Amino acid sequence: MDAKEAEQLCVEAVQIITRESTDEENRRAADLFRSVADAGYSQGMFGLAELYMAGKGVGKDVAKAVELYRQAAEKDNIPAMFRLGDMYSTEDGPYFDPGKAFECFTKCCEGGFTPAFNYLGDLYFYGVGTERDAAKASEMYGKGAQAGDGSAAFKLACMYEGDMGIDADEERAKGLFLQAARFGVPEAMFRLAVFAYEGKVEGGKPLAAEWYSRCAEQIPIARFNLATMYFTGDGVSQDKEKAFSLYLPLADSGDADAAFQIGRMYLNGEGVHADPQKGFEYIGKAAKGGHPEAAMLLENLRRRQNTQIIKIDGTD
Repeated sequence: MDAKEAEQLCVEAVQIITRESTDEENRRAADLFRSVADAGYSQGMFGLAELYMAGKGVGKDVAKAVELYRQAAEKDNIPAMFRLGDMYSTEDGPYFDPGKAFECFTKCCEGGFTPAFNYLGDLYFYGVGTERDAAKASEMYGKGAQAGDGSAAFKLACMYEGDMGIDADEERAKGLFLQAARFGVPEAMFRLAVFAYEGKVEGGKPLAAEWYSRCAEQIPIARFNLATMYFTGDGVSQDKEKAFSLYLPLADSGDADAAFQIGRMYLNGEGVHADPQKGFEYIGKAAKGGHPEAAMLLENLRRRQNTQIIKIDGTD
């Protein structure tokens, strides 16, 4: 088998496994990768290893996958080195070996493999598998950011924002947070929202609301802050019904601050029809969650009810 035929067979196998394929087709893909691997080509070894990791077309077998990754890496297959580096750097995994992880990611970076810059940056930043070196960490994150890695851009922004071994530079941090946000990093969107709310970037509070809304599903405090902006009309048109809809999932998931807000909204009929019983229930949840004002409000409400017994979270 020559190199051209090996490449064609791998392309055929990849086309099979990247579509909605049947078990028979997946087994065909495994056979194709195996034939290429048996001929000594690293791309076949890597492809077959991926199938063993996923249990696709073959029985799931991590040990076989690792052995194939190692064989491919010995032939300088960069994606295989990256997979090994990831496994070696997983602290609670069976293959944890920081030194080997450092070696793998270093070789990947030398080969220009974009995702590896972020990982190698982490090893330098935390001093895992090598000496801690903030300057090298920032260099690796910077290379990742330049190559379009949003996570690397976010980490470098954090380094510029705070005292993390390099000189602080808030303007560079803002630019990197924006880059990371455009690549879909929720934490970067949150930081931009905070900057905007504090008036540190153009757009002010309306822009803060926009960024909070983009990351509200992933970051609870972003959802809470956005709800509060709508509740008070701070930087956005006041909309208490929208605030209620934003607070409620947080309250139901155990957020004491959100439960307190929902309780008060039910009690006062703000953004929702008044329902004293539900108001008591949510204030009770907030009190159990340690909200500083909830216990006092709950006691005051009980006193106002005189001797009426009101159940809160199933207790009298």
